[in-house]
Amino acid sequence: MITSRDAVFWMKREKMTKKILSRKFLSALVAVVLVAVIAAPVLASTATATRSLPASVASGAKFDVTVQPSGCGAFGQVVETLPAGFTYISCTPSDVGVEQVGHTIKFTFLGDSVSFTYRVKAPTIDTTTTYTFHGIVKDENKNEYPIEDSDITVTVDAPPPETYTLTMAVDGNGSAIPPVGSHIYEAGTVVNISATPASGWQFDSWSGDVTDPSSSSTTVTMDSNKTITAYFTPIPSITYTLTLTCQPSDGGTVTLSPTGEGNQYAEGTSVELTAIPTESYVFSCWSGDLSGSNNLITIIMDSNKSVTANFVLSVSDEASFTVSPLNISPEQVQSNQQVNISVKITNNGEQAGSYQAVLYINGQVEDSQTVSISPGSSRNVVFNITKATPGAYTVLLGGQQGQFTVVGSQSTSGGLNIGTTIAIVLIAVLIAALVLVFRRIKKRA
Repeated sequence: MITSRDAVFWMKREKMTKKILSRKFLSALVAVVLVAVIAAPVLASTATATRSLPASVASGAKFDVTVQPSGCGAFGQVVETLPAGFTYISCTPSDVGVEQVGHTIKFTFLGDSVSFTYRVKAPTIDTTTTYTFHGIVKDENKNEYPIEDSDITVTVDAPPPETYTLTMAVDGNGSAIPPVGSHIYEAGTVVNISATPASGWQFDSWSGDVTDPSSSSTTVTMDSNKTITAYFTPIPSITYTLTLTCQPSDGGTVTLSPTGEGNQYAEGTSVELTAIPTESYVFSCWSGDLSGSNNLITIIMDSNKSVTANFVLSVSDEASFTVSPLNISPEQVQSNQQVNISVKITNNGEQAGSYQAVLYINGQVEDSQTVSISPGSSRNVVFNITKATPGAYTVLLGGQQGQFTVVGSQSTSGGLNIGTTIAIVLIAVLIAALVLVFRRIKKRA
C-alpha cells in the first residue's frame, strides 16, 4: 500500500528527473551551437592557386611560369617569391597589375578565377642547381593562403640555339634577296632583304613584319617565323618625276608616301610630303610647285614636279618640362567615390610652351589636359576620376605610375562573404531556439 509519504517521494523524483533531462537537452543544444560557430569559417570559400613551370631549364634561359588562382572573390592577389638569382621579365595578360620589390612579385587581378603567365630568366651558373619557388594567394578580404612550392633545376648544359624560318615570296614580276623559299636564322638575327623589279615592272610594297614596307631595301628581325612577300606592279605608260630639294641642304629631309622608284609616279598619283627639320632648324615653307607653311602637304602628279622644302635656323630655346611625382588621393575608395590624381608641371626652359598631360588608366586613355606654362613657372594638373567596378586600377600620368583600389559593398560592410553571412544566420536561429527552450523549462519548473 502506497502511503502519502511514498506519493510525495515519487512526485519529487519525477520532478527531479524532468529537470535532469532538461539540463541534458540544454547541454546538447549548447554543444550544437558551439559546433556551428566553430564550423562557420569552413562555410567561407578558400582561395587557392596552382603554379606550373618547367622541371628544368638551361643556365641563363628564359621560361614561363603560369599561375591559376581561384576562389578569390571580386579581386585577388598572388605574391610570388623568386629564388635568388632569378630575374622577373614580364607578365601577360597586360591587365594584371604587377609590383616588384626585390625578389618578391605581386600580381593583382580582378575576378574570381584569372590565369596569368609571367616570364623569368634563370641565373647563369657553373653547377647544376635546384631552386624552389614560394608564393601565397590573397582573396578579396586579404586572407592569405599558401601556394604549394615548386622546384626547378637549372642545368649548365647549353641548349641548342633557337631558330626561326623566313619564307620569302614574290607577287608579280621581280626577284627578292634572300631568294624565294625558306631560310633558317638564329633568333634575333636582323636580315637584310631587297626587291628588284623585272623590266616593265616596279616595286610596290612588302607584306609581313618588315621595318619599312614601302622601301625596296629594308630589314626583318627574326623573333618568330616570318613570311615576307614582295609585291610588284606594271609600270604605267605615263609616269612623272618628282624632284625634291632641301634649302639649306643640311636643314632637314622630306619623306614621301607612297615612295616611287626614282621618285617616279603614275599619272594622277597623290603623293604626301612631310618636311622633317634637323636639330637647330625649323621648317619654314614650300616653294616651287608647292606653297604653304604646313610641313605635311599633298601634291598630284599630273606633270613633272619640282618642290623645295625651306628650313631656317631656330632663334630661341624651346620650352623644357619636368613632372613632379604622381599624387593619388585617396588610394582606396568605394564604388563611384571620387579619386584625385595630380602632378605639377614645371617649365625649366627659356621659352613659353604648352604641355599635354594625358591620363591613362589600365593602359587606356582616360582624359587629357593641355596647359600653357611660362618660363620658370609651374602648373598643377588635376584629374577627378570615379570608377564603379571594384578592383585595382593602374594610373600613368606624365611618365609617373601609381595605383588606386575600388572596393565593393561587401568590403564596406566589414568584408562579409556569402559563407560568413550563412554562418551568422545559422547562429541567430540556434540562439532563438535556445531562448525558446529556456522559456519552456521555466514554465515547467
